[in-house]
Amino acid sequence: MQSLKLYRSSRLKNYLRKKNPEAAGSFVLKHLCNPEFPLYYVLRNFNWLQREKWWKALSPRSRRVHAARLLHDRVGVFSAVKRWKKIRSDWLQEQHAIPIKTDKAPGYCNKCGLCCEVSSGMPDFPKSCELPDEWRDLFGNGLGQGHRFCPFLWEDQGSGGSLCSIYPWRSNPCRLFDSEECDFFRDSTEPAEISSDRNLLLMTRWLATRVSIRKPH
Repeated sequence: MQSLKLYRSSRLKNYLRKKNPEAAGSFVLKHLCNPEFPLYYVLRNFNWLQREKWWKALSPRSRRVHAARLLHDRVGVFSAVKRWKKIRSDWLQEQHAIPIKTDKAPGYCNKCGLCCEVSSGMPDFPKSCELPDEWRDLFGNGLGQGHRFCPFLWEDQGSGGSLCSIYPWRSNPCRLFDSEECDFFRDSTEPAEISSDRNLLLMTRWLATRVSIRKPH
């Protein structure tokens, strides 16, 4: 059984900070370097794109523009979810209410994130789900061309391990996902360079030096 090697992205986030001192107050850089931002999966996303015909056909400039857009899309959703969860938590504290328990992932899960590396899913949520309607649509339609993983996939404290940011409110198909489906993803093969140390570092350098991480005007 194949188990995806996880990669600690915390050092790559530090690298982004050092390479962009002039953008220290950047909205995008701030979130890119957050311990929960899925940088590891973004880098894998870009490494997959290098193998796709439509991406190869783009000019170097078009790739940079498209890459910046992908980063900004991810940061936008990440920021919105963090803000929503904080507001909800603050409201529960004010009401002295008991928050929904954040269910633990099943024992067979090793946080490889392969099950979440799909751009969209069936937007069938429990009736009691509190997620905004637009997020349900986003789960169903994905973030658009070039995005290869779930909009709500986060990273577990820079460890490379996956973290579902909406786990207590996740869709019904996600709730039905079992060990057999997990084994299917873990047993699937992928090109070694997608998550190799060297290519993750090279992609980080490319993003740091060639792609704008400032918020578009």
